[in-house]
Amino acid sequence: MSISSKQLNLIKSAHANGHLDPEIARLAGVSLSTVKRQRAVHGLSTHGLLASRGKQGEELTAQAALQRGLYVVESTSSAPFDLLIQNLRVDVKTTMRLDSGVWRFQLPKLRPSFYNGYTYPKDYAADCDLIGLVALYPGHQTPDFYFFDSSTLPSNLYIRHGGPHEPRRNNWNVFSRPATTTILA
Repeated sequence: MSISSKQLNLIKSAHANGHLDPEIARLAGVSLSTVKRQRAVHGLSTHGLLASRGKQGEELTAQAALQRGLYVVESTSSAPFDLLIQNLRVDVKTTMRLDSGVWRFQLPKLRPSFYNGYTYPKDYAADCDLIGLVALYPGHQTPDFYFFDSSTLPSNLYIRHGGPHEPRRNNWNVFSRPATTTILA
């Protein structure tokens, strides 16, 4: 379905004003999937908090890896992982510390399609070698990074300082292991 130039201008204007996709769709009189598609075509990022936070976590992970002299490549949008670091496929998850001082990471077994038309199974063990968890702090404190083998994670993971996952905090030595694949999607 094509949209009019007026609708496209409304999408761009609403996006420039910081509106979220559902509101943009309402203002432009188009479907949510049309807004997402037009954002992708015109290189407009989402204003959604979770997607923005996810992108921030990927960027922080890539920067931290590069600072350590590691080889980093961003994956394509169709790849089931986010980064290739030292030829290891890394899927990055990011969350903000809760008031209780704990970070909660969710790794659902089902994922929505890009346009939320259906769900599909997410097989972390097949899709990536490592899960990188980025633990953000309120304010501008440097985040902590936790790396886990993709085949051993539960659906919900709680991390706190001094807890059982403390040895994984900022342990970049995981990238000295051999990769299971060197294919970049």
